[in-house]
Amino acid sequence: MADRLTGPSMLALVGDMSGPSLWRVLWPVTALERRGYPCGWDMKDAHGIGAIAPLFDGVVLPRLSWQPAERGLAERWFELLRRAGKLTVYDCDDDLFSPEIDRRALLLGRADGKTADELEAERRMRIWAMQQCDGVTVSTRRLATLVRTLTERPVVVVRNAIDLSWFRRVLRAAPGRSGHVTVGWAGGKRPDDDVRAMAEAWGRLAKRFDAVGFRVGGYLPPVVRQHVPADRLVVVPWLPLERYPQGLAGVDVACCAVADTPFNRCKSQIKAIEAAVAGAAVVATPTVYGSLIEHGVTGFIAESVDDWESALVELIERPALRSIMARRLLRIVERHHTLDGNLWRWPAGWSMIAEAARARGRLVAV
Repeated sequence: MADRLTGPSMLALVGDMSGPSLWRVLWPVTALERRGYPCGWDMKDAHGIGAIAPLFDGVVLPRLSWQPAERGLAERWFELLRRAGKLTVYDCDDDLFSPEIDRRALLLGRADGKTADELEAERRMRIWAMQQCDGVTVSTRRLATLVRTLTERPVVVVRNAIDLSWFRRVLRAAPGRSGHVTVGWAGGKRPDDDVRAMAEAWGRLAKRFDAVGFRVGGYLPPVVRQHVPADRLVVVPWLPLERYPQGLAGVDVACCAVADTPFNRCKSQIKAIEAAVAGAAVVATPTVYGSLIEHGVTGFIAESVDDWESALVELIERPALRSIMARRLLRIVERHHTLDGNLWRWPAGWSMIAEAARARGRLVAV
């Protein structure tokens, strides 16, 4: 795909060193730089960033916005870029725009003391910031459908893709597998409904199999703690970004579970992709993962508690099946979801947005 790595030179302005930043900026931009493509990334508040930005054809704003009180500053910032003929691209891999995001923040205690009205003002400010850009790149078609209701500018799907060599290199530094089967789940703070059926199935398994261990990476959902005895549960805290794949090392069966909600339907399949590279077999919900997992072939799809229990028992009791399913899913990931195979999508997406900007009379310096 080397001949397709052409397009505008872009600077991505990162707000934090989180998982989304890794998948949406650090991996792809670093890989493009290695291939000689003119791009780069830096922290949005880095010293001297104002002098660096003019050296590029445009900027990428990954999940970035301004506080409502900073609206005037933001307007001047966008106007400066327009006058300079610079391309502006918004990027996101979650639904940050629907009213549900406010309710989730309040429900999960992630509002940082803000009121519902303040959260709503911030949500509207994110939409405004996205609408100022020449286009948007998103990670899934479902998210693209939502974003297209909020902007008339081009919305391009650029799928999440895993940096296979980096992920494997970090995994190799992790401890080896234990002598018993380990069932695992990893994720950030979320409603219990996302994992309720899975957690109840885990509780049943804990009673049926004395030798099976359970591991949670990151956030420990209360419903998991409710159903799994503490002495059977290992909680791996958040690891630094450069080591986070090690949290998956040693997991034999990975559970990828989300409830069927509008917010979750916009999410991508990275949990199952990561699990496959880590060597785990996967049991997952049809929401998000139904198009990746072929039930009974590359993993199991589960909805009810009985579904989860049945699938997990199969994989616990049949190590050969567990190994075969893990390898089949890994082949799908290697064929369709690696960064090397999908790297061209980033400059192609930026080029599409630049072409549309030129077509409507925007003087883009590309």
